[in-house]
Amino acid sequence: MFMIADNSPVIVAAAAVSQKITDPQALPAGADAIDLMAQACQQAAASIDCPSLLAAVDQISVPQGLWPFNNPAAAIAQQIGAPAAATLLAKIGVLQQGLISDACRAIESGEKSVCVVAGGEAKYRELIASVNSVELPVRDAQPEPDRVWEPEQELWLESESTAGLGMPVGYYALMDSAWRHKNTLAVDEHRDAVADLYAGFSHIAADNADAWKRKPLSADSIRDASDENPMLAFPYTKRHNTSWNVDQASAVIICSIAKARELGIDEAFWVYPAASTECNQILAVSQRADLGGCLGAEMAGQAALSLAGIDATQLDFIELYSCFPIAMLIYADALGLPRDKDMTVTGAMPFAGGPLNNFVIQSTAKMIEKLQATPAKGDAKGIVTTVSGMLTKQGFGVYSREPVPYRFADVTDDVIAVNPPKNVLPNYAGSATIAAATVLYQKNQPERAVIIADLADGSRCLAFSQDAAVMQAVEDGNTVGSAVDINDHIFALSAA
Repeated sequence: MFMIADNSPVIVAAAAVSQKITDPQALPAGADAIDLMAQACQQAAASIDCPSLLAAVDQISVPQGLWPFNNPAAAIAQQIGAPAAATLLAKIGVLQQGLISDACRAIESGEKSVCVVAGGEAKYRELIASVNSVELPVRDAQPEPDRVWEPEQELWLESESTAGLGMPVGYYALMDSAWRHKNTLAVDEHRDAVADLYAGFSHIAADNADAWKRKPLSADSIRDASDENPMLAFPYTKRHNTSWNVDQASAVIICSIAKARELGIDEAFWVYPAASTECNQILAVSQRADLGGCLGAEMAGQAALSLAGIDATQLDFIELYSCFPIAMLIYADALGLPRDKDMTVTGAMPFAGGPLNNFVIQSTAKMIEKLQATPAKGDAKGIVTTVSGMLTKQGFGVYSREPVPYRFADVTDDVIAVNPPKNVLPNYAGSATIAAATVLYQKNQPERAVIIADLADGSRCLAFSQDAAVMQAVEDGNTVGSAVDINDHIFALSAA
């Protein structure tokens, strides 16, 4: 049998926790996000019956959420009995997979021996408190973290804002239209397929004890707009969208092989991080050559499979990042996944819950649970994917029950070398061809159609229209590939 080094990382425990307090009087005594993260750490350690594990933690890493805490890792360290643990706060925009990669590399280098990656939110508690005018306790600030991980910031263009783009759903709906066109699908055919896919996810969530919403939904109730399910940006309704207002947290605990043995952790619980990969090229959506695909996902995804020594057919469990349907579809293409495989073990972000900037840790915890239920040292494999921004950055983590060494690759420079940005003109007037199109909604009513358009010289522009007939045409048929005339940022469909 292949032997791996004592300093190789191994995931020994993981857990997800949640709360749903509906009684306003009980809210002040409820858990905040830090409490939930600490509970996840404690539940993870308890799941493997290792009471000495948490005291041995020497690094705690937390991805920033919507909460105001300056150093949640320090507060978690105090609550779990590891006050000397080094603390890391990763700002929004850092790939969540990056925190797991960072912990694995710290262990591999010998710098650390037990690392926790934890995150979570208590937005539902805050929402119910706000609605009922309940004042919640406020935590004291902690000393500053030992490390603060700042990302390169997301890129937006002024011309995108001028066209009316702002919320993520509009950008993802544009990508959806380009993917649909590339795959030669009719609008209704595509909408039906996505609705069927998401209905299936709702059934997976119903069987997931950690999911936020456990009621199975029909395809029609997901696809069709209603008062309960408003259209946000065609073809995406609210039920295609992630659920942020949740009280959920999770923790993943990673040890060196040597430390896991020293602590007496049964190898029946061990899951090996086989590969982590990422791409951090920063391109605005309208600058991307392939609006219906993602070269960074292709190169990072294939690198992850290659480093793990497998292909997509050997994956037993899959969790594709599910902020919007197109993210899952593009990642499935990037990995070459068979269409008959489930794309989620959680039930996806609209139903399982999507605590801001922590869903990857939530889904990794569920992935570890799934793999731990398979034979120890067997051949079961799983993959968890990561998105940051508007599909701007991409990450992948492959996990194995078979003892394998950890491998890491950052493919950013390789992607940049072959994926230059398109030139986007801020004030174009003339003829163009639609590359992507959507209709943005306000209060369940169409507000404007927005397009990204290709120009004859290879550059791009954006435009919008608030004409009712134009908006209807965008929704009725696949207008991607159609000719338009643009003047003063407003487009009109060209006469046939």
